[in-house]
Amino acid sequence: MAEKSQMEQHLQNSVYGTPKINPDEQRHYLGTFRERVSLAMTIAEVTDRENLDAFVTEISAHPDYQVILNGHIDQADLAPYLKLASQHNLKFTIRQDTIYGVNDSDLGLVVASDTAINQNPISLSKKYPAKPAEKAAAPKKSWFDKLIGH
Repeated sequence: MAEKSQMEQHLQNSVYGTPKINPDEQRHYLGTFRERVSLAMTIAEVTDRENLDAFVTEISAHPDYQVILNGHIDQADLAPYLKLASQHNLKFTIRQDTIYGVNDSDLGLVVASDTAINQNPISLSKKYPAKPAEKAAAPKKSWFDKLIGH
């Protein structure tokens, strides 16, 4: 009896594919699970070159993690991340399946472990908040303005 159900399961998998665990979660995190993600960047954040420093900080802290990139992003925008991943000897994967998003708010890059790490926060904006712009220096007063007290 058990052999028959194994055969039925094998046939079902052959016809419909192996069932996935949490397919929506895997689709959102570029094929991995949330519990494995160390850093998640949206497509808009990936295309902003000012976020490269945060990416370098993350991959330097975790040299055994891998980088998963959304292949729907322009190659010119992915190139710096690929170069940095190579320089740091990190594994990387480019996912181009149609199930991965193409909007600026969809994920464009994920730094992930092979095992569960349950890190919080993982979004770039929360993990590496933008430093406030340097306060504009007050214009220096001339010696004359100092003399008359303005």
